[in-house]
Amino acid sequence: MVTRTPSRRIGFFDRIRTGWTLTKDSASVIRDSPELLAFPLLAGVASAAFLVVFFVPMLIANLVGSGLEYLALFGWYFVTTFLSTYAAAALVHATNETFHGRDPSVRESLSAVSGRLGPIAAWSLISATVSVLLKALEDSDNPLAGLLGVLFSVGWAIMTFFVVPVIVFEDVSVTGMFSRSAETFRATWGETLGAGFGVTLVVGLFGLGLAVVALAVSLPLAAVFPVAGGVLAVLLVAVAIATTYLLSQTIWGVAKTALYVYAAEGQAPSQFENFEFETLGGRTEKRASPGNAGTRDTL
Repeated sequence: MVTRTPSRRIGFFDRIRTGWTLTKDSASVIRDSPELLAFPLLAGVASAAFLVVFFVPMLIANLVGSGLEYLALFGWYFVTTFLSTYAAAALVHATNETFHGRDPSVRESLSAVSGRLGPIAAWSLISATVSVLLKALEDSDNPLAGLLGVLFSVGWAIMTFFVVPVIVFEDVSVTGMFSRSAETFRATWGETLGAGFGVTLVVGLFGLGLAVVALAVSLPLAAVFPVAGGVLAVLLVAVAIATTYLLSQTIWGVAKTALYVYAAEGQAPSQFENFEFETLGGRTEKRASPGNAGTRDTL
């Protein structure tokens, strides 16, 4: 049992400072292992390709109605969640390998999590079902239903915050993946969402800066050659958005892995020596080590 220190509520500027440190340390990991960016890129490309294929069926379902649109939406949520979770699991695996001094390739990490396709599919099925239910509550004309949807979505985000690392590192049942994720969040990282706000803000400001630079480069050209300048502006802003997306997904994946590794092993990865993990709620009992075999839960 590792002694747990009392949790400290962090304020707005503390969140910014924490988010900056977490982002900076995560970015340093990406700088040393740029191949980590490949995982959210693969997920984004695969999801975009599926949207092209699935666009017409979704359009028809929306026109027909009678609940068919929710069935199409379920299919969309399931496939995109599966693709993004598979890529996120590979990112978590590759990040953990990096933490432990190893240098896996993209192919090796994808192959390493292929044995977890069952839990990934189960998670995708449940997540898609919940997403459709939340969408139905959101579309409801009942204000109470909308409020319930917001409250449930917040609770769902907290309960499933560490689902992907749990799937990768622990041999658990379907119910076990949710209980272990919620337990890790509750016992160890009660302020993680606050720190996450800081990470989101820092990355968002970086993306805004990229968009401003893109417009600064293209608008003078648009003043002389409107068509060419307009096309260049669209392309550069699209590149800025895509870059921000890749960095955001990868930084948050690296950061979440670091949080989970610390929770499991009680020791911060060397790449995060500047980050004060204890200020996010202390440590919890060591249940599974990402560097070793996980625990097994039964139904």
